[in-house]
Amino acid sequence: MEHRLLKLELVLAARDAGWHAELEVPAIRGRWRADVLATAPDGSWRMAWEAQLSPITTDDIRQRTERFAADGVAVCWVATRRHPWLGEVPSVRTRLPSDEPGSQWQVTEGLARFAVDACDDERVCPGDGHGIWSEVQASLVDFVAWSLSQRVIPYRLSRQAYLAGHPWAQVWTASQYAAAAEEFSRAAERDQWLYSPRGTVRAMVPQRGDAGNFARQAARLLAGTQPAAHRPPARRAPKPAGRRRTPAVPIPETGPDEGRPHLHDAVSAWVQAKAGSTPQIRHGSHLAGGSPVYLGGKPYGVLCPDPEQMDWRRWPGLKDLVVFTTTCDERNRIAATAPNGVLIVVLGQSGGT
Repeated sequence: MEHRLLKLELVLAARDAGWHAELEVPAIRGRWRADVLATAPDGSWRMAWEAQLSPITTDDIRQRTERFAADGVAVCWVATRRHPWLGEVPSVRTRLPSDEPGSQWQVTEGLARFAVDACDDERVCPGDGHGIWSEVQASLVDFVAWSLSQRVIPYRLSRQAYLAGHPWAQVWTASQYAAAAEEFSRAAERDQWLYSPRGTVRAMVPQRGDAGNFARQAARLLAGTQPAAHRPPARRAPKPAGRRRTPAVPIPETGPDEGRPHLHDAVSAWVQAKAGSTPQIRHGSHLAGGSPVYLGGKPYGVLCPDPEQMDWRRWPGLKDLVVFTTTCDERNRIAATAPNGVLIVVLGQSGGT
């Protein structure tokens, strides 16, 4: 009875929207059979509506969706209970009318809108803020009309969203929300290298039967709340005889690396490949004895710093910068005292530390 009532509601909603709609329409070649087939007034577009209340696997419903698509027929699967395939194909969940006068069939899941929740903490949320999908409820009559007029369209998310407590990989949404979500995803990718913490990847091997402890260790390590391993502090390499420390002041008019344009080209090429933008190397100032590298008006790295002036405790922000060196010896001297997660690049070599 519920199946028949739902099909009747769908066919009447399509007719109310001005479309021709019929029940139990088979394909000419027998590849599919639509519970309700709605056809545009000019015959240019067809859309099937499937009242799927019986169990079906996700693979089977995907194959049936593909058979509709092969014949140029759009489809929306409608359920009244939760199923694993909801959100894997164009689909919604509905609720039956109550006994109250004027109560209608309601779409309770599968219809969503996108918004950006502003966040001022760039350490937690790079870019403009948090992109959030939230569920929208509407009458089934309105949803059918919106779908047929393409005021709402099926949209596959870049990452699953939890709506009404369940994961959805695909939702019905307005085209402006889909466009906003696409732009937000592109902006987040552009901002990833500009604002997110950068560091090395450290491999951990769990012991047999110790998966829970391994997960806790990995979480603490990624959060930076403990060192990768307990080991005695590394001894600082002796300073070569006759080496002159670069003074912090006065600030020279020309930085120490202005006369080596090949280094600037190497830094620019590396940053361009990683962040997609050209950095600015400021020669008129020193940062730990090296030339500061800026990207988008914000500190991004330091070129050829003096290992003796890399005071990690005094300037904790140094650990978030990319350190560019010219030799493995310089890299090793800096790495000997650097905290976990510092990215050190030897120019002219593919690897970093």
